[in-house]
Amino acid sequence: MRVSIEGLKDYCWKTLTACGVPASDAETVSEVLVSADMRGVFSHGTIRMLGYVECLLSGGVRAEAERRIVREGPSNALIDAGQGLGIPASVYATNLAKEKAQATGVGIVNVFNSHHHGACGYYSQSLADAGLIGLAMSTGDVIMAATGSASRAIGNNPFSYSVPAGKYRAVCYDVAMSTVAAGKISIAADEGRSIPEGWLLSPAGEPTTDPKDYDRGGALTPFGGHKGYGLSIMVECLAGLLSGASMLGDIHAWNHDPAHSGNVGHLFVALDPKVLNPTVDMAGRVEEMIETLASARHAPGVSRILYPGQLEHE
Repeated sequence: MRVSIEGLKDYCWKTLTACGVPASDAETVSEVLVSADMRGVFSHGTIRMLGYVECLLSGGVRAEAERRIVREGPSNALIDAGQGLGIPASVYATNLAKEKAQATGVGIVNVFNSHHHGACGYYSQSLADAGLIGLAMSTGDVIMAATGSASRAIGNNPFSYSVPAGKYRAVCYDVAMSTVAAGKISIAADEGRSIPEGWLLSPAGEPTTDPKDYDRGGALTPFGGHKGYGLSIMVECLAGLLSGASMLGDIHAWNHDPAHSGNVGHLFVALDPKVLNPTVDMAGRVEEMIETLASARHAPGVSRILYPGQLEHE
């Protein structure tokens, strides 16, 4: 079934405002979720609406949360999201980071007392569209194994960066630190499909191909073993500990415990190439880099070499 973009946004907006979310915040959430679906990132799109509604109706998320800046400097800020939806707080923080970067060259904004905020790539991409280099990251509830553990120990702590790329729009890299996002496993379970071995550990700590083992308490695996685990700790430190948000197991699982605040932490970083080095045509150099990479000798059976974000842009 195909639906119109505006029709889907309107459906989300009406649903959220019926839950008491202010019209402007509902519009922001609808835009971010539908944007993820448009880019093919269905695990972070409107599939998340039901969970958000459950959190709003049970009181775990405040529909009319008051966001406030609790600390601020020329290049930095700390925002209390007021136990509200993570998406409006993150858009607000990203815009503030953009303003600071355009003034000083660097904008760094932390957020605490927040909630799931969808795909990190939306925020870094919006910075790249403004001519800035953008980074976005977020903590999450404990769903991933640490390297060497047989059970859940840390969040899969997503991270994204985007760099302006002129006619190619942007290089946009957006990943969770698990082998795959939990949403992809949930989609496989809904569709009755098995998953590849290596994505998930069973509740007993063994590799499994049954996606239903995730809801039974199984743990996602970190991508690249210790590499994904090490990067998840980086996000935990920068987005969680530095912001004053909850840590590790103290973060409530919003999609399993909707009546309690997750106190999730985020970090947004904006860098303005024009301020940091006005002699460099950043977008032009990224265009050249993409074309050089694309011209590399292709492996057998490969028709083209892609840059991060290319498929989503298309």
